[in-house]
Amino acid sequence: MKRLLSGLCFVLSLLVLGAAVAQSTPGFIHVDEIRPGMKGYGLSVFRGTEPERFDVEVIDVLRNFRPSQDLILIRTPHPLLDRARGVAGMSGSPIYLEGRLAGAYAYGWSSGSDPVVGVTPIANMLAELKRPVRLDMFPGAKPLPNGPRAESSHRAPSNERFAGLPPFVGDHEVSALSTIRALQQQRADTLAPVGLHRAATPIMLGGLHDSVAHMLAEELEPLGFVATQSSVGGNSKVGPAAFEPGGAVAVELARGDISMTGVGTVTYVGNGGRTLAFGHPMMEAGATGLPTATARVLHVLVSEVRSFKIAEAGQPLGALVQDRQPAIVIDPDIEPARIPVRVKVNGVEGAPKTEWRVDVASHRALTPSIVYAVIANAVKSTAADVTDVIFRARSQVGIEGHGVISLDEQGFSPMGAASPAVFSHLRMFGLMEAAFANVFESSRVTSIDLELDLERSREVFQVSDATVAYDEVDPGEEVTIYVRLRRVDQPDTIRAVQVRIPTAAAGKTVRVAVAAGNQIAIEQPRPGSLGDLIEQAQRRYPATSLVVALQMPTRGLRFEGHVVDSLPASALNSLQLVSSTEDSRPFVTQSRTEIKLQQVVVGSANLALRVRAVGRDQLLGE
Repeated sequence: MKRLLSGLCFVLSLLVLGAAVAQSTPGFIHVDEIRPGMKGYGLSVFRGTEPERFDVEVIDVLRNFRPSQDLILIRTPHPLLDRARGVAGMSGSPIYLEGRLAGAYAYGWSSGSDPVVGVTPIANMLAELKRPVRLDMFPGAKPLPNGPRAESSHRAPSNERFAGLPPFVGDHEVSALSTIRALQQQRADTLAPVGLHRAATPIMLGGLHDSVAHMLAEELEPLGFVATQSSVGGNSKVGPAAFEPGGAVAVELARGDISMTGVGTVTYVGNGGRTLAFGHPMMEAGATGLPTATARVLHVLVSEVRSFKIAEAGQPLGALVQDRQPAIVIDPDIEPARIPVRVKVNGVEGAPKTEWRVDVASHRALTPSIVYAVIANAVKSTAADVTDVIFRARSQVGIEGHGVISLDEQGFSPMGAASPAVFSHLRMFGLMEAAFANVFESSRVTSIDLELDLERSREVFQVSDATVAYDEVDPGEEVTIYVRLRRVDQPDTIRAVQVRIPTAAAGKTVRVAVAAGNQIAIEQPRPGSLGDLIEQAQRRYPATSLVVALQMPTRGLRFEGHVVDSLPASALNSLQLVSSTEDSRPFVTQSRTEIKLQQVVVGSANLALRVRAVGRDQLLGE
């Protein structure tokens, strides 16, 4: 009898467990089955990490809202949502009708007073799971050994409408990274013409100076982000260990002493853990490989302009492998590439913090902007004084397959080190672009280290003027250019620089430019490899040199590996026929003279010399 009772109890417990599982694993409802007036519920986190239910009611279906994509219009009667209406950060919240998953909360109106939103149908989202994901298209990413796979709590039922939409595809197959052009196109397409737009993605900015946060907000808003300042977050002990429908999800652009975190909601977790979220693109940037994490919601801020969730990243988990029109797709078994960035600011006494360490996302279009924000934030937080500053930037950029490249640059800013334009032209950014976007080989940036030495000083040489004894010269004559250099509280210095006028300039006007070395461009050969691009980034005159550049009357051509200058017209025409590339267009050649000084040179001067058709010696000889 006891055995019988224990057996019945065991069977009963299995039935109860099975019922619980059945209730937690509803199927999908196709958009063709949806009718006005249908009621259901959604799941989203309003505080903490636990998803909460909110009621929904179907208004109707917009057919072909996007190419091959309908939109389900719903009303969300809820004490919070009645006031907040569309909430940035709720994107991806799963919507269930008749106990089945209908899609994701995704769209709203910019000036609506009703709690009405648009739902992306789940069929369109599931189709994104069919895209192949190949690990080698995420440079630097790697599969996690025995990585965590979030257990699916919503498995696809047997339904012929979804027969071609498997919830999970083979491991690690992916298309190419998005291009800068694609992101620029996305900027123009962010808002729909009639005001219906995808629910904005809140991006939490932590540890940033107000001015830097404002700068980033202006850059990111056209991409569909709502930037707001929050905590640094990133606590691996905060948030769940796996993704779950209705749970908060974070896309991390930066993590460490500062953070930049996009926040949304999980819609569906597939059989192998592959996860759908957002119900719309984050940037529609294709296969990105951006780092992702679970998240914790601190508060839903209700606003007349735009309500949004305030959240922070929790445990790192996987990578964003697809950023597409109907959804983003996350693979929790891929460890994404992150670039360690260190910025150290020296020379500022009493600064509470002088070193920043941040891991930034490895992405061709986003990484340079993120790194610039890290640098700007470090300098603004350390040396915000508006005063004369001489700086030295010693940067080391790790490039896959080419080791660590060192650059040493100097400069001067009369408006302080924190002036936005001061560090935006550092050559390290050219190296980063070369590593990510060169056409010669697959490579990437692996590390960035920057030491900034700041000195409050005006001890620079200012190019005040450049003159000659007479402005009409003979062809072939050696002419003295007198450069006046000015220093604060000291007499002007005159430097005499000898330049020779080319005989080919007879009867023409020759222009002369006098400037700091870092303002003078050097003709570079057409690159034939990434190594050539790296070498060209290092081949520059320093800011502590005074350069006198004499414009030659001849033209030159660039070829792979070398530059041919001072070509006669006949040779120029012949070589142009051989090479018709864009890089081989003729350029004006220069004769340059460098004078090395001890201090940074700023400013420039220009003058023009008329060259006689016949020299005076020849005239006297005749």
